[in-house]
Amino acid sequence: MNKIWEYISVRAANALSNKQVMSLAMFMLGFFHLCLVFFFSFFGIYPMAVIDVCSVGLYIFCYIQLQRDKSLLFIFNLMYLQIVLHSVVAALLLGTDSGFSLYMIAILPIGYYAAYNFNMRKQVINPMIYVLAAGAAFCFLRVVSSYMGPFYSYGNKLVDRVIYMVNYFIAVIVIVAFISTLLNQIKILENLRLLQNKQLEKLSKTDALTGLANRRSIEERYAQSEALREGYSLVIGDIDDFKAVNDTYGHNVGDTVLQAVAEVFKNTVRSEDIVCRWGGEEFLIFLPKCSRSDASSIAQRILENVRVTDMYTADRDVFHITMTLGVSSAKKEMPFTDVVKEADDRLYKGKHSGKNQVV
Repeated sequence: MNKIWEYISVRAANALSNKQVMSLAMFMLGFFHLCLVFFFSFFGIYPMAVIDVCSVGLYIFCYIQLQRDKSLLFIFNLMYLQIVLHSVVAALLLGTDSGFSLYMIAILPIGYYAAYNFNMRKQVINPMIYVLAAGAAFCFLRVVSSYMGPFYSYGNKLVDRVIYMVNYFIAVIVIVAFISTLLNQIKILENLRLLQNKQLEKLSKTDALTGLANRRSIEERYAQSEALREGYSLVIGDIDDFKAVNDTYGHNVGDTVLQAVAEVFKNTVRSEDIVCRWGGEEFLIFLPKCSRSDASSIAQRILENVRVTDMYTADRDVFHITMTLGVSSAKKEMPFTDVVKEADDRLYKGKHSGKNQVV
C-alpha cells in the first residue's frame, strides 16, 4: 500500500514502463469486463453480457500481442476504442444514469499519455484527436439519450445508484492511474536530467585523469575571493624531468605518476583549498585566506611527501621523483594573472637553480 500511495502521490522512485502500464491496464480491464459478464447475466441484460464477453476476448488478444512486443500504439488504440464504444452502447442500453458515460470523461487525459509515450520521429501523435473523439462520443450520447430512454433496467433503484457509484470510482481510478504514471515518468526524467547536468558540470570542472579541479574551477573560486576581498596564495608545482619518465617508462607509467602526485596534493592541502591540474605535469593550489609563509609550509610538505612516494614501473620496479614549486601571495588589488605569473616565475627560478625545491 505504501508503494501505491507513493506512486499516486508522484513520489515513486521508479516509474512503470509503457509495457508494464499497458499489461496492467489489459489485466484490470479484462477482469472488470469479466465481472460485468456475470453481473449482466444475473440481471438478464444479455446484449451487454455478450458485449463484455467480446471485450474480455479483446483484452486477452491485446495482452498476448503485448507479450509478443507488438506495437504499443496499436494496442493502446484498440483499448481506447473499446472503452469509447462500450461506454456509448452501455449508456444507450442502460441510460446515462448508469454511469458508463463517465468513462468517456475518464479517458480524456489518456490521449496525453499516448502523445508523451508513443511519439516517434515519423509519427507525431496529437492528443487532441483522443480528446475530441471522446468529447464527440459523449455529446452524441447526451443528445441521443435526451430523445430515448434506456432499453434495459436492473429493476431496482438501489442497484442503479450502486452501479453509478462503482463506475464513478473506477473512472476516478483510471484518471488517477494514468495521470500519476505520466507525472512519475516526467519527474523521474527530470531528476535524471538534473543528475546528468550535475555530472556534466562536474566533468566540466574536473580533470579526467587525476580527478582534480581544472582551470575553470580555479577561476570561479578566484572570482569569489575577489568579490569577498579576501587574500589568497598560490602554489604552482611541476614534476622534475617528467619527460624523462615518459621516455624511460612509457606514458602509462607517466599517467600513474600524475595520479600519485595528485593524491599527495589532495592529502596535504586544507579542506578549503583547491588543487588543480594546471596543465601537463603542472599543478596549482589555490589557498584562500592563506599567508605566503603558510603556503610555503604546505608547499614544503608536498615536496617532502612527493620525494618519499614510491612510483612503480610496469615491471613493479620502484623509482622516485621530485618536484619544484613556486609560491606567491596576492597583494592588494593584484590581478590574478599577476599572482599566477609570480608563482610561475619562482617555479622556473627553482628549475634553473637545481630543481627539487620550494621558491
